[in-house]
Amino acid sequence: MGRLIGMTIGFPKLDAEAAADLLAELGLEAVEVHLLQLGPGLPGVPVFEGHAAALGESLHRRGLGVSTLNGAGAPGFEPLADWDASADELARQLRLAAALGSPRVLCWDGRLPAGASPAASSRQLADCIAAARERSHLDEPPAVSVELHPFTFALEDRLVAELAEELRRVDAGICLDLCHFGVALGAGFAEQLDDRVLSAINHVHFADTDCETSELHFPPGRGILDLDSIMSRLSGLDVAVAWDLFGWPAPREAIRESLPAYARFVGEGAAA
Repeated sequence: MGRLIGMTIGFPKLDAEAAADLLAELGLEAVEVHLLQLGPGLPGVPVFEGHAAALGESLHRRGLGVSTLNGAGAPGFEPLADWDASADELARQLRLAAALGSPRVLCWDGRLPAGASPAASSRQLADCIAAARERSHLDEPPAVSVELHPFTFALEDRLVAELAEELRRVDAGICLDLCHFGVALGAGFAEQLDDRVLSAINHVHFADTDCETSELHFPPGRGILDLDSIMSRLSGLDVAVAWDLFGWPAPREAIRESLPAYARFVGEGAAA
């Protein structure tokens, strides 16, 4: 059975240490740390690799694994608006992830600037990821997974398959967030995932959704997704499955009540 992974961003008012302690207390075994909760957490105070290494060591002493450094939505990464600065920022995040002991970094695909054509967006993002790896100066940089949102270009402009092919070209992949795909494509989105997309998925955010409310990740059974059907569609994928409760106003209650449903999804579905 794969590890049960909680996300610190489910508790956005807590720092990473407090969120990790709470997740462990509730029965999670590993954590996905959000970039905005890494380090001092004060506006204008920079975060360095030393901060990440210290947190990684602390989590390890607690017996918690680190699944991902999640930088999706963090300032500084808008590859379709400022490609060069975004490559530098992702390179920084790769170094932070390596210091944290995380095997992957999560970014998003970016928002299309007003008036820009989406035609070259997928290649532009993929090339930015490749440049970031080179600029990180790491011998073995963490993997990169791209979390698509209803308001970022790949889902908004229906370019998921095209992006999947470009990401595979640079050895990156897609984070399949069940809430985001449900809001953008509807409850039956899993049937729209062709082989190009499935082969590019290298991370999953588990959630339910009403398929209407962007960024509100429901606990399993509280939305309208057929999670069993989605689980069978993803069966055999060797990916980490993190439980995403971002936006849900009662995450503690949700974890206590729904942990068996999440554990079943991880154990019988796309486990890693």
